[in-house]
Amino acid sequence: MEATLEMVLEQAQRLSPQDRLRLVERLAASLQTEISTAPTDWHQALREAYAILKDDPIERENEAR
Repeated sequence: MEATLEMVLEQAQRLSPQDRLRLVERLAASLQTEISTAPTDWHQALREAYAILKDDPIERENEAR
């Protein structure tokens, strides 16, 4: 992942300033779309997580030794 990111950044540096600006704008638009579709109601997200996990027991070692 790190190497891939470095390669992308190196290639982006070779672009003209106008093309880099277009790249950043497109990345920002893509990120904005991802963020806007993320759940914003944290209480609802927690309830859904609880519903998924409620039947899975949490096993712990006996702490009172």
